[in-house]
Amino acid sequence: MEQVLAWFEIIGIVAASLSGSMRAIAKKVDMFGVLLLGMVTALGGGIIRDMTLGNLPPRNFLNYNLLIISAIVSLATFWVARFTQEHYQREEEMIARINNVFDALGIGSFAVSGAAVAIAAGHSYSGVLIVYAGMITAVGGGILRDVLLRDIPFVLKKRIYAVAALLGALTYYLLLLAGVPDGWAAGAGVTVVFILRMLATIFRWNFPKAID
Repeated sequence: MEQVLAWFEIIGIVAASLSGSMRAIAKKVDMFGVLLLGMVTALGGGIIRDMTLGNLPPRNFLNYNLLIISAIVSLATFWVARFTQEHYQREEEMIARINNVFDALGIGSFAVSGAAVAIAAGHSYSGVLIVYAGMITAVGGGILRDVLLRDIPFVLKKRIYAVAALLGALTYYLLLLAGVPDGWAAGAGVTVVFILRMLATIFRWNFPKAID
């Protein structure tokens, strides 16, 4: 389980750092802002999860590799955008699509790795806690990012985010209960999230609002 957890954490960190820093660039914040928001998006959900589980200090403050990876990805995204400003702005719509793909991949990876952390911490007796841990790891960083940008968190207004993360974490957990090996269960969980997010984007699936 530890090896599976490590790989999916790294995938999630890279994808979420890209997604967060690209959103920060779109909001025209400075270099430090891009770095901060990329790292908040990548690491924030895991910190909330660990505080919930009582894993203190949170793992993301102890694993410098994840911090360094997030910082490198965020800064690299900033400099690519800066050195290709005209092209970057001209291809804004395409970049938004790419960002959405990375976002979906990050959510799926974090949903699985968050659930795996809860199981490894000895909470396998509570399916609800495991699924919650997966969901908050997946969407917590994005919520913090949007709050810092003074936006209504995307997860609260558009395109099936939290539900996709819940279903991905639940898929992973149920497959483990059924005796499916970790790697296959994790891959299935990520796939469920990714497909749901892509379908929600293509068909513009949203939950109904009380007032349109």
